Amino acid sequence: MSTPMIPTTPRRLGLLTCAAALSALLATLAGCGGEETAAQTFRPVPFGKHDRCQVCGMVISHYEGPKAEVVIKGAEGEPVKFCSGRDAFSFARQPENERRLLAFFIHDMGATDWAEPSDEALIPAKDAWYVYGSKVEGVMGTEPIAFGTEAAAKAFQEKEGGKIVRYADVTLELLNE
Repeated sequence: MSTPMIPTTPRRLGLLTCAAALSALLATLAGCGGEETAAQTFRPVPFGKHDRCQVCGMVISHYEGPKAEVVIKGAEGEPVKFCSGRDAFSFARQPENERRLLAFFIHDMGATDWAEPSDEALIPAKDAWYVYGSKVEGVMGTEPIAFGTEAAAKAFQEKEGGKIVRYADVTLELLNE
C-alpha cells in the first residue's frame, strides 16, 4: 500500500518554505545572546583622556590602577567605562545591569604597570583571577585586582596579602565588607 500524496499547491509550498526559513532563523538565534558569544563579539576599546567613570564621574586618566569597561544591551556602540574594578563591579552587579551585561573587560595587572595601565592589557573579567583585600588599594579603596593567570595572582597575594577569588565571587556583598 502506498502513502497518499498530499497535493502541493502554491500556497502550501509557500507555507512550507516559510516554516523552513523560520526554523533556520530560530536555530541561528538559539546560538546567540549568551555572554560567551557576546564576549567574543565585543572587544575592549582604548580609554580616552577625557573619559569619565560611570559611577563616580571622575576623569579616568587622572588616576592610576586598574580600569574597566562593560558593554550592556541597548548601548552596544559605546562601552561604559570605570576608573576602577571596584566601580565596574558595583555597576555590573546591580540586578538591572547584570541581566543586560554583554561584555566586561578589566586590566590584567600582571601584564601592565599600575601607574599607567595599558589598554593592550584589558582582558575578559570572567577569565581573570582576582586578589581582594590586599595592602594595595585602588583609587576607590579596596580593589578586586585582576590577573590573567592564577600564578600571577598568587605571586601578588604572597607579596601584598588579600584573598584570591574568581569572577563569580566578586559580589556586592564582598565589595561592601
